[in-house]
Amino acid sequence: MSENVIAAPRPETQASPFPERGVTFRAVALGLSIVILTNLWVTYAEAVVKSTRLNLAYFQLPLLALFVLLVGFLNPLLKLYRQRLAFSPAELLTVVAIGIVGSVVPGSGITGFFLGIITSPFYFDTPENQWAEFYHPHLSTWMVPTDREALRMFYEGLPPGAQAPWTVWLVPLVWWSSLIAAILVGTACVMVILRKQWVEHEKLVYPLVSIPIELARDADSERLWPALMRSKLFWVAALLAFGLFFWKSLSWFFPAVPDIALIPSGGYFQFTRYSPSLRVRPLQFYTLGFAYFANLEVLFSVWFFFVIHVVEGHIINRMGLQTEQPSDSFTADQEIQSWQCFGALASLVLWRLWVARHHLRDVFLKALNSRYPADDRQEILSYRTSVLGLLLSLLYILFLIHQSGMDLLTALVFLAGTGIIYIGMARIVSETGLVITQAPITAQAFTMDMRGTDVMTGSTLTSMLLSYSLIDYIRGLFAPGLAQAVKLGDLIRKNRRMLVFWVVVGALVGLVASVWLTLYLGYIHGAYNFAFYYKGNPKSVFSSTLSHMRTPGPMAQDRMIFFGIGAALMGLLTFLRYRFAWWSIHPIGLAISASDNSKSLVIPVFFAWACKAILMRVGGVALYRRAMPLFLGLLIGYTFGVVWCFLIDAAWFPGQGHSVHSW
Repeated sequence: MSENVIAAPRPETQASPFPERGVTFRAVALGLSIVILTNLWVTYAEAVVKSTRLNLAYFQLPLLALFVLLVGFLNPLLKLYRQRLAFSPAELLTVVAIGIVGSVVPGSGITGFFLGIITSPFYFDTPENQWAEFYHPHLSTWMVPTDREALRMFYEGLPPGAQAPWTVWLVPLVWWSSLIAAILVGTACVMVILRKQWVEHEKLVYPLVSIPIELARDADSERLWPALMRSKLFWVAALLAFGLFFWKSLSWFFPAVPDIALIPSGGYFQFTRYSPSLRVRPLQFYTLGFAYFANLEVLFSVWFFFVIHVVEGHIINRMGLQTEQPSDSFTADQEIQSWQCFGALASLVLWRLWVARHHLRDVFLKALNSRYPADDRQEILSYRTSVLGLLLSLLYILFLIHQSGMDLLTALVFLAGTGIIYIGMARIVSETGLVITQAPITAQAFTMDMRGTDVMTGSTLTSMLLSYSLIDYIRGLFAPGLAQAVKLGDLIRKNRRMLVFWVVVGALVGLVASVWLTLYLGYIHGAYNFAFYYKGNPKSVFSSTLSHMRTPGPMAQDRMIFFGIGAALMGLLTFLRYRFAWWSIHPIGLAISASDNSKSLVIPVFFAWACKAILMRVGGVALYRRAMPLFLGLLIGYTFGVVWCFLIDAAWFPGQGHSVHSW
């Protein structure tokens, strides 16, 4: 039996194991409610409580907590009252599909960077920084709010008796929302087009949704709780993980109680003075729990290539080859290695598209001719709708980017870089189960270094600057979540073609809720008192872009060389894996080894790999499945431990919260 089949949730067949109620009214209503609650929760936590950051993962921690309450508390109550009122497995998966995309929006997802970027040019400009001279001529009221008094009140709070000037936000928010909607629809169409190739032909594991699938499996049985939650091993592990957070919260009230460093301060370790750092976080059960469901070879690849990255980084730094000036403030410290990994990511994406060429041909021929013998009945959108939606979305995105000031050639290069990140991160998350990861460089850095800023006008660079509004920590924005949602749609039979519509609606509803609460809290408390993207990072992005305006440069040939080296290495490793049966090293880890947060995830991934390898060697598939409650318990106990700490912060430490969960 192959490892993919072992790691996948059972059964892994095209026929849905959940043929009963699917995309129902109550499932959609609950999904939308969870999206709204998650967006308000995360926004309030970051802006007011200033507690731990809750939305840095692809499967957001608040979403997992609410889903566990749904399957472990609400659904059992419904069963006790009347069995037929309980949510079916397909309904529960509908809730997850809507939530996993809609919870991308708040805080450091979209809202934080978005509002931070569009409000900065007219609030932070000074005669010294010369933003008015370089940026303002290329900005208009449909792109950014220009009312200085309204911006001052947003950042500093309303004066006594003043009313919030809501109307100044209307025009830019409408246009930006239309761009976000186009990105959302276009990305959803791409994920639908690729579903059959990834799920049926390549049989990706999708570890992130393996957990909700397992928890939803017994929803329609007479048992009150899912099978995994009925295990004593689950409760022991959950109480252990939760107990660490409970003990830590006691230390906030009683100095005699020793603190537990869940996130060690200064917990970075360097093997040598020249090597990249490693973040020591042995208690990161959130990453560990999801990674347990991934393929062994993939987990090995993640930590193995990080070790290679450390060794290579030592050599490069020792030789003094690192570039002095990063392309932008989001690019990782190891500039050359970041470009090498981005080359590997581009090679990965292009190769997987080439492998899927026959399937893609069928998709487009089916879109052109409904009689073409390609079956799209199992898809949550027809191929014709998917192709048309993708083309229209791309045209509208290109139109808006061009209208914002970016020339067409630069816009095309930028969209190509963005596409590599979106598809690449969706692929990596679907294959590795990494709940936190990111691309090694931004699409903006890719575009500026590929073309050279000496051929870009001031309006093009200003438009490039505004595009950082949707940077989302280079995590691929909606693409990874949509890939998981499309996979869940494969397990839903009834009304499945309504799923994409409600997923899109959920994300837009979440955007409205998050932006509204952020603006409201800004006028009440002053946004400058919020997270860093309202006072730190936007200014650094503006400063780095301004340096390109003042001193434009040609194409960065040194970075292009390492981009080519990374692409060639990925090609070589892929060839070896396909050509020789004895070559077992999966190449996927190369694409993210230099990503900024890889230093935080590599230790829990190593533990997941080691534990799973031992279990598989000793007891095979049976022991692997028997150990599932242990890792699920650690994951859920960790999740509710973080929620507990948030509640303590909200009640006793508002504005002075504690960071207990991060990358």
